[in-house]
Amino acid sequence: MRRFVGYRPVPPTDYVAKGLANAPDEPQYEGVVFTDGSVACRWRTELRSTSVWTCWEDFCRVHGHPEYGTRIEWLDGEG
Repeated sequence: MRRFVGYRPVPPTDYVAKGLANAPDEPQYEGVVFTDGSVACRWRTELRSTSVWTCWEDFCRVHGHPEYGTRIEWLDGEG
């Protein structure tokens, strides 16, 4: 099991004001990749939610957003 935190240093301009994103230097979400490969993600924004994904690749296809500068910090070693 591996824990991670996701940052988005370049969110869309109005997202922070609407509560859809935290400040760019704060984590947007945190999660865990379980030993079977499934992923649980908990949003740390004003509008909080939790989602579960079958695999890391599916999670990244939806939440990767390279245009937001998404960066993953692995808390239990490199990913």
